Amino acid sequence: MATSLKADRPRAARSGWVFYAALALLFGLYLGINQVVGLRGTGIAGWKPMVWEISSVVVIFALIPLVVRFEAHFRLDAHPRWRSVIAHLSAALIFSALHVAGMLLLRKVAYAVAGQRYGFDSVAVQAFYELQKDLITYAVILVVIFANREFQVRRTSDLHAAELAAELGQARLKHLTAQIEPHFLFNTLNAISNRMHEDVEAADRMISSLGALMRAAYDSDNQVMVPLERELAWLRDYASMMTERFRGQLSFDLKVAPGLEAVEVPRLLLQPLVENALRHGLPDGRGNLTVDVARQGTRLLYTVSDSGVGIDDTKIKRGTGLSNVARRLELLFPSAHAFTLAAGHPTGTVVTLSFPLA
Repeated sequence: MATSLKADRPRAARSGWVFYAALALLFGLYLGINQVVGLRGTGIAGWKPMVWEISSVVVIFALIPLVVRFEAHFRLDAHPRWRSVIAHLSAALIFSALHVAGMLLLRKVAYAVAGQRYGFDSVAVQAFYELQKDLITYAVILVVIFANREFQVRRTSDLHAAELAAELGQARLKHLTAQIEPHFLFNTLNAISNRMHEDVEAADRMISSLGALMRAAYDSDNQVMVPLERELAWLRDYASMMTERFRGQLSFDLKVAPGLEAVEVPRLLLQPLVENALRHGLPDGRGNLTVDVARQGTRLLYTVSDSGVGIDDTKIKRGTGLSNVARRLELLFPSAHAFTLAAGHPTGTVVTLSFPLA
């Protein structure tokens, strides 16, 4: 695999240089055609303007990589600035001299192949004529180099910022998820402790269910998203403990639409909703609690409803398990989720939330 990658790099470099050479020829042809059109009726053979323009463009394109390397050593934004200015003024004069020399050489060769002699003014006159254009060309090349580097720096900074934001979001998500586990564990241990005074066998079954929950938590403690099947298994174990605690009083019903088991969902999102319903809606464990998981187009919909005392304030308050859920949804699905509390009919509370399917 490594050998293949190494072999691909020279091939890609060769392809890049072929494209670069083709671009130079095409640009030279474009300028040459414009010259031919402009010199119509002057009696000058059409191939001559083509040679003039192509020779000039080819030499300039051959010098551009050298300018790029030179600018890397004497960057425009380097300090002290005067050193870079002097270096590039000197380089611009050398650039013009090499351009004139290379251009004249190519034209002489082309004319010789055609059986003619290329005539021109003295080298000094030709150099002075080209110098003004070459200074502008050199300046344009520097501007393009500088602009490209700034673009790459900005793009790299944006990528790093996005990566840092994603890492921060993941860290916050894990922190919020971790907040739930000790809270849940303390409440469960308290429930088991209370149950032991009434029914030791029931308490033992609750401990077994808690063990299964802890194993499931350990298996996925570094994951923010888990398959819905695992989330439901956690919820069933939790519901088993709660129905054992309130034996004969609490009715728990879980309804899941078929075909959703493999869908990736936020870890430990359902359990806090159910715990909140038990704590505030059914504090004495008497009543019905229903969890409904369904597909709603391209979204997943959770509905947790209870037949309890209901609520007067449907706002999510800070410091509660619901506020934790709300913050995690905002981190995972910013502006793409819904989370509401409403009064049930005829009694109780209904909590609904939805988010995009992965």
